[in-house]
Amino acid sequence: MIFLLTFVVAACGSAERVSAPSTTEASVSTTTTSTTTVAPTTTEVDEVDEVDEIPTESPATTTLPPPTTVAPTTTTTVSPVPTTTQAPVPTTTVPPTEPLEVSTDSLPQARIGDDYGAELTATGGAPPYKWSLVQGFLPVGLEVSVGGFISGVPTERADTSLVFQVSDSEGQLVNSTELAFTTATNRRAVVARGGTVFIDNEGDSVELFLVSPSAGYSAVIVEPGGFRVEVQFVPLQGDQTSWVVCEINEGVVCTSG
Repeated sequence: MIFLLTFVVAACGSAERVSAPSTTEASVSTTTTSTTTVAPTTTEVDEVDEVDEIPTESPATTTLPPPTTVAPTTTTTVSPVPTTTQAPVPTTTVPPTEPLEVSTDSLPQARIGDDYGAELTATGGAPPYKWSLVQGFLPVGLEVSVGGFISGVPTERADTSLVFQVSDSEGQLVNSTELAFTTATNRRAVVARGGTVFIDNEGDSVELFLVSPSAGYSAVIVEPGGFRVEVQFVPLQGDQTSWVVCEINEGVVCTSG
């Protein structure tokens, strides 16, 4: 293209040097116009050739995903939660624990052969209480429980002083005062080889209250009372007969064998 323009310019220079009529100038003008027109045409052809050399690409195929179904939105209306005003918690004042004390100050009199019952009591401290005998001895047939009950059937006379101890759940320990334990003087128990006889003394008379034979013996009441009580214990197998006799003789005199 540069070569063509150079040729045109050279031609125009030669025309200026040659004297020619006005027709020649018109021809030069026409040539110039024609040359100018060819140059853009050549350029357009070259551009077309370059376009033809571009390879044709097949259109890309795009696969769209299936449409997504969206569930309808559910609107839930929440009722307002009622506000509850709580009453103030009352304050409880726990009073101090009172000192532990034994409130029992005496014991009922016992009668030989009779059921005996007495309850030990205490105040203050922290229940439950536990009891025990720490001084003295209960007569044969009686015992004291952890709960403070003295029970049983006394089989012999006993006049003594007893001291009991009580404890509470907090570990406090308190002793009772000395409590007198006595047995009624109008009842006696007489023990023989074959068993025991209980008699009552009322003034100038004696009465049989109870007979308790030992194992292997049977009891035979010879005289039940008045001025004399006699009981014999007969052995079930080869042994000698045992006996108890109580009679009025300046008081009550009892013998056994």
